[in-house]
Amino acid sequence: MSLRLKLLALGLATLVLPWGGCRYAREMESALREGEANSLLAVSQTIAASLQGRSDLLYRAAPAPADTQPEAQPESQAAPAPADAERGYLHPGPYDLQPLALSAAPLLDGYSEDWPRAPAAWAYFRKDDRHRFRLLSGVFERMLYLLLEVHDEHPVFDAPVTNTLDPATYGDRVWLAFEDNKGEEHQVFISATAPGAVSARHIDSGEYGQQSTAIEPRIRGAWQPAKDGYRIELRVPLSMLGGRFGVLVDDRDARGAAPVSYGTLRSEDLHPLGRLIVAAPELTAYLAQFMQPGLRLAVTTPAGRVLARADALAQASALGSEAPIMARLYRRFVDRPGERQLIEAAAPIYARDTRELIGRLEVTQTADRWIRLRDHALTRMLNFTLSTSVVAVIAMFAFAAWLALRLSRLRRASESALTRTGLVTSFPETDSRDELGDVARGFSTLLSRLNEYTSYLRTLAGKLAHEIRTPLTIVRSSLDNLEAEQVPAAARVYLTRARQGSERLNAILLAMGAATRVEEAIGSAERVSFDLVPVLSSAVAAYRGAFPERVFRAELPGEPVTLEGAPDLIVQMLDKLIDNAVDFSAPGSTITVRLRAEPQAAVVEVENAGPALPLHVEGRVFESLWQSRPGADTRPHFGLGLYIVRLIAEFHGGEASARNLPDGSGVRMAVRLAR
Repeated sequence: MSLRLKLLALGLATLVLPWGGCRYAREMESALREGEANSLLAVSQTIAASLQGRSDLLYRAAPAPADTQPEAQPESQAAPAPADAERGYLHPGPYDLQPLALSAAPLLDGYSEDWPRAPAAWAYFRKDDRHRFRLLSGVFERMLYLLLEVHDEHPVFDAPVTNTLDPATYGDRVWLAFEDNKGEEHQVFISATAPGAVSARHIDSGEYGQQSTAIEPRIRGAWQPAKDGYRIELRVPLSMLGGRFGVLVDDRDARGAAPVSYGTLRSEDLHPLGRLIVAAPELTAYLAQFMQPGLRLAVTTPAGRVLARADALAQASALGSEAPIMARLYRRFVDRPGERQLIEAAAPIYARDTRELIGRLEVTQTADRWIRLRDHALTRMLNFTLSTSVVAVIAMFAFAAWLALRLSRLRRASESALTRTGLVTSFPETDSRDELGDVARGFSTLLSRLNEYTSYLRTLAGKLAHEIRTPLTIVRSSLDNLEAEQVPAAARVYLTRARQGSERLNAILLAMGAATRVEEAIGSAERVSFDLVPVLSSAVAAYRGAFPERVFRAELPGEPVTLEGAPDLIVQMLDKLIDNAVDFSAPGSTITVRLRAEPQAAVVEVENAGPALPLHVEGRVFESLWQSRPGADTRPHFGLGLYIVRLIAEFHGGEASARNLPDGSGVRMAVRLAR
């Protein structure tokens, strides 16, 4: 991994700060929730205390004692037969009607889609298998709403409405009997001549005892056919009702037939048998004075049936939707999945004198209040930490890029330190006072010492040749004088060996001075434009005479190959390549000299049959003072021939290389010269 990526990963580690901020926000939210719950409990206790003893607000009639009239279990008010219990129906008998607290007024259309899905709130009644109905009731503002579903295999409509009472025109009817606030009983009936809107009617007695029907305009509803009977939806003002209420169904198999009556009131005189347990309309207004956005208040019976409700939770939801975009984004990381966003508290409501439990106040509050506080703090904190992290990551990435740039400078300087003229000792970043500056200064010192050592090695051959030449001259002159003297035959053998040794020393001196002379010649050579083809052709012709035991083949192009350089150095370079090819080839073998012209270079190749180069030495044959010659050779070799080839190739802007032939039968030396 690069240094930039490592520092970038280190910079990304600063993202632990926003993560810690989210954890802190969650802890802060828990503390706010706990404080808000305690505050809400105090509010519920205060409102419940204000309702203490207010049974006139909680109930239109006093609640039944808990041991005789359970509120939440109307089925226990009559003991149904086992078959009835399976169906959930009750036989006619005393019944407490406990309406739901509706959140909106149902549409009076005779359908149940506007009513809440509350299976436990339905009341079931039956006379037998054919005659049964169920009743759902609810209260909204100052109205009592009834949804009546009657099982009737043969619904019968009334004849067209007249004011007279003619039993022959009667169809199926539903009777309502109730007490008013003064305790007086009233009866009205609902019938229909066709599906649609209906109005209640009551029976009036005339001055001479005659009876007629009159519309009760305050009670309105709708009649619709159902799958197995019909459905009636009614609205009754609570101002008409007192403490008792009952429903009676008159089922007729044909118009004018005798009715089969059943329900929650006496069919003989239409007296209501059940009590209507519903809160006074003023209770909702009383709760409304404590309302604020995000709060819901509900008063329930001890068994949990809602009597009145004031709800403003939706207002807080609308306010919460206006939160800033960043706050809503941060919520995704802070909010726990499935966590409730509501706080609930409850307080009991007692009678004033007996301390009997008459109800319960339930308070529900949304989380918008503390969520806004949390979001405000969280937004500021996360904005700061994220900005800090971004700045830190950018700064570290920029610092990493700067370090990478400095390191790349050091790398390029180290790669280009070795040139044809020697070592470059100047190094970048040596003036820096940090660790990279120390590294640069260390490299510069090392290169300076290497340059001194390299300069010493370059002049060593010339110095040795100069120092050895005088003693060698003395030895050679002494041998000349000794050969002129009369010496025993046995001693002349040693004299011959000494002469051979001096000749070898002289050859060594010549070889040691060759590299120095070539470097000096390269430094003083002048560049001219010349054709390389005749130069190589003339040199190959000379080699045929100098090495008659080898076969020379020239592969030269027919067109001129112009080159900017020194022809003498090119010939000297070719001499070294031919000497090497002769040394490593057998007598009678062929040595090929080839010239290839390329758009930007001229390539001189010398091929010879012989032993292949080991793979590990292909890149080292052109180094100074390196050699690899199998077998014994009486001639001195110092590994300077191919080194001279490399120097001449570099002088001409090229390079030298050595490769084995594809079939492994020999070696190809190639020199690329820039044109």
